[in-house]
Amino acid sequence: MTTETPDIHAEHTQAEHTHGEGCGHEAVQHGDHVDYVHEGHRHAAHGDHYDEHSEGAGA
Repeated sequence: MTTETPDIHAEHTQAEHTHGEGCGHEAVQHGDHVDYVHEGHRHAAHGDHYDEHSEGAGA
């Protein structure tokens, strides 16, 4: 049994906004990938969309 908090997987399309260097959002290392802080939550690229990640998950 794990006590980790799972990531939230609400999807956002990349058409809404493309995160990356110079996009204007704070980049935060999150395990093996980078999350981008966007309107109070974190987005992580996943295929053709972004997943929402919680701050504590996987950190």
